[in-house]
Amino acid sequence: MLAHPECDAKLALVSDASDKAIGATLQQLKGKDWQPLTFFSQKLSSAQQKYSAYDRELLAIYKSIKYFRHMIEARDFVIYSDHKPLTHAFLTRKENCSPRQFRHLDFISQFSTDIWHIAGKNNVVADTLSRVEEIAQPISLEKLAQCQQADCELKLLLESKNSLQLRKVRVPGSDVEIYCDDDGNTLRPFVSKSLRQLVFENLHSLSHPGGSATAKLVAERYVWPGVRKDCRE
Repeated sequence: MLAHPECDAKLALVSDASDKAIGATLQQLKGKDWQPLTFFSQKLSSAQQKYSAYDRELLAIYKSIKYFRHMIEARDFVIYSDHKPLTHAFLTRKENCSPRQFRHLDFISQFSTDIWHIAGKNNVVADTLSRVEEIAQPISLEKLAQCQQADCELKLLLESKNSLQLRKVRVPGSDVEIYCDDDGNTLRPFVSKSLRQLVFENLHSLSHPGGSATAKLVAERYVWPGVRKDCRE
């Protein structure tokens, strides 16, 4: 939920950039909690996608300040980025900057030169906003059921003893039935080989977690033989 701006609250602009988009959130400190005031997200052009990581992260700050200008002008605020080299941006000599970098830094400096590093794992909101364009198309339950019907591996699993507790489940509000692993607490749909890469990319592209974290993310929601090993690889 967005909060109402308070003129005496401390402000922070948190930005991030992915390969295809940039995102940011403007937030205020109320007590010990950061409250979101507004969000920004924009897809990168084909030319901007070729920028270096430094230039994309700098562009994210530049664009978000332009977008939030009416809320941050004449206010003190801190800029947070998970790209650590940007914390030294205003110490870089002009001759070491490209013309575009200098223009962006010159504009940013009119509002703030206070750039701090934030760990990627703590930069959740801006990171997610910057990756909206990377989220693949969701897998429909109809497609999942269709692939299961022709899955020879699934048939062997149903006929043999294994650790999976597979049973057919009817999807509420539809005639679709899919096989899920039922451990008594959660239902995890069985994913056929043709859809596993897509399932992985859907979840991994949200925030690009590491191998073990991605494996846990997928295994908590879906099941197939060797799911964690596949995800780590």
